[in-house]
Amino acid sequence: MSYVFLEETFKKMQNFKKVHEVAPDFEPRLAVRMKDEMPESLKRAWDLAVFETESNIRPCPYGGEYFTAGGRGGWHNMLFGQDTTAIGLLAYNTLYPEVMRNQIRSYALARLNVGFISPKYWEVEDCEKSINIDMDIWFPHSREFCNRYNMSPALNRTGQDVGWLWAAGDLFDRCGDRVDWAWLFGMGELFFEHFYNPFFDEGDGLYRGSASFIDAGTPGYPASFGEFTSQEARNNTATRIKPASTNAIYVMNMEVLAHAAEQVGRTSDSAKWKRRADELRAAIRNNLRLEDGTFSYFKHPDGTLEPRCEALGAAYCVLADVVTGDEAVTALAKNRLQFGKAGVSLFYPFYDRQRTHHNNSAWPFASTLYYIACEKATGKSHMEADASQLAAAIDIHEKLSHNAVGQIENYLTGSFFEYAGWSSQKTCGTPAQSWSIAAFMNLCLRNGWLDTDVIKGRFMP
Repeated sequence: MSYVFLEETFKKMQNFKKVHEVAPDFEPRLAVRMKDEMPESLKRAWDLAVFETESNIRPCPYGGEYFTAGGRGGWHNMLFGQDTTAIGLLAYNTLYPEVMRNQIRSYALARLNVGFISPKYWEVEDCEKSINIDMDIWFPHSREFCNRYNMSPALNRTGQDVGWLWAAGDLFDRCGDRVDWAWLFGMGELFFEHFYNPFFDEGDGLYRGSASFIDAGTPGYPASFGEFTSQEARNNTATRIKPASTNAIYVMNMEVLAHAAEQVGRTSDSAKWKRRADELRAAIRNNLRLEDGTFSYFKHPDGTLEPRCEALGAAYCVLADVVTGDEAVTALAKNRLQFGKAGVSLFYPFYDRQRTHHNNSAWPFASTLYYIACEKATGKSHMEADASQLAAAIDIHEKLSHNAVGQIENYLTGSFFEYAGWSSQKTCGTPAQSWSIAAFMNLCLRNGWLDTDVIKGRFMP
C-alpha cells in the first residue's frame, strides 16, 4: 500500500522538532506505536499526540487522574462533560481506559455535587416542570465558581451534561464488568430523573437545552439570544431550544441504559429504555427535519426551525440511527455545510457577527465525528478528508494562548489546536486540545495504522 498521500499531508511535521528533542526525559505510559511501514511524518505526529495527551493527564480534584481539556495541563482542573464524551468515544476509551473510567465517574460525581447551582443572572423560563435553581455569586469570565466546583454551571452546559452516559457505555462495552454496568444503570436513571426529565417537553417529545457543546451565551447562537458579556440580566434562550445534536445524544444515552439493564438482568427496564430511544428517534425525525431531509440546527422556543444545519447534529443523528440508509446520506447535509482544509464548518450559514469560536469556525473533533458518520452512512472511506483537516490542526503560534502551560519554546514540537477560523482557515484557541488530539488518534485507530488490535464497541462504528 502506498502512503504517499499521508507523507505529503503531514510533511509539516518535518518543520517541528521531534518530541524527544524537546522533552528528552519523556517516557510514554502508552505502549502503542505506529506500524513500521507508516510514513515518518505520520509517526512524528503520533509521537506528538501521545506526548500532548499524557501532558494533559493531571490529578483529578475528585481523586485519581483525568484528562484536562487542553493546554498541556491547563484549564484549572475543570471537568467538561462534552470533552469527556468526545475524547472517550474517539480514542481514549480504547487507549487509556483506566484514566477514562476515573474521569467519567468523577464527572458524574461533580455534577451530582453541583446540581443546578448556577451563576447570578442565568435563568430558565418556559419549562413546564419547575427546576429548583440555587443562585450563586459568580460573574462571567470569573474563575470563582469554576475553582470552587471544578466545572462550569449546569445552565451553561445543558447540552454538555448529557453525553457522559454514551461515553461510559462505550468504555464499559470494551472493558467493563457487571459492577460497572450496575453503577452506570443506577447513575443513569438518577440523572434522567433529576437532571434530564425537567427539560423534556411531552408536547413534541424532545429535550430542551443548548447544542451538544456550543455554550449558551456565545456567538454560536442568534444575537437575539443574548451574550453574557456584562453583569446585567440576559434572557438565556439557548437553554430553551431543542437541538438535533443534544437530542441525538439522548437517544444514545437511552440505548446505553437499555444495554446496561440487560447486563444486570433487568429485562423489563431494558425494554423500557429501548422503547424510549425509539420514541425519541421518531420525535427527532418528525420535529427537527427540514423539507430537504436534513436536520435543523435546533427548534426555537416558538416552534420554528432554525434554517441552518450543524455538523455534529447531522453526525449524531446518523450515529444514533435516527435515520439510516439513503435518509442518513441526505441527513449529512453535504449541500448545506461548508468544507475546507480546516474541515467541516461547525454549522452554516454562519451568523452575521465577526467573532469566531462557536461561529465562523471548524473544529477538528467535530469534523472527525462527521466523517465517521459519513463512513457509516455511505460505507466509503473518508480518510483523506479527515487526515487533511487533522494535519491542518497541528501548528505553532508566535503568541500562544494564556491557557497554555509553559513558554513557546516548549511547543517547538508543534501542537494540536482547538479550532480554526473559517475565513483564514488558520488554527485558533488553546494548544494541546484533548479532543483535537483524540480525533487524530481515532484516525489512526480506525484506519489500522497502529501496532494494536482495536476492540470494537457497540456504541461507535
